[in-house]
Amino acid sequence: MATNLDQSNNLVIGNGVTFKGTLNVPKKATVYGTIDGELTAEEIFIGQSGKITGKVTARSIEVEGELHQVIHCRDHLHIRASGKVSGKLEYSQIQIERGGEFRGEMQQVGAPPVIPSATANSFTAPKPNLPLGAAMSAPPSGSAAPGGNSDV
Repeated sequence: MATNLDQSNNLVIGNGVTFKGTLNVPKKATVYGTIDGELTAEEIFIGQSGKITGKVTARSIEVEGELHQVIHCRDHLHIRASGKVSGKLEYSQIQIERGGEFRGEMQQVGAPPVIPSATANSFTAPKPNLPLGAAMSAPPSGSAAPGGNSDV
């Protein structure tokens, strides 16, 4: 009997199959049935007939069906036009197609910090120390500043 190494460590929950409990899948979990519990995998694909309710943890998640409760997505969450996601979501990147739904609380993780606008607007550039009466002027066009490089 030949084995296909590309398919090892993957899991498929077929249409009409119901699973309650905890699943740890080393690679990809494809769900067309129903999972009630906890699912951890490298990648998760939820087909249009698929539904997961519980805690989900994965690097990437693609949703055509339903995903509810607690979702930890370390990289990319893609909610397709038919997808419905609700609950508490942590993600790095998200894509929601027109028609796709998200309801709940979301928090982006692993993204650069955002500077509040009040702090950004209150910043002023430092003023150069010039003797009274001195004016700043740019060097004539085509010439370099003293000690500078005109090829900049």
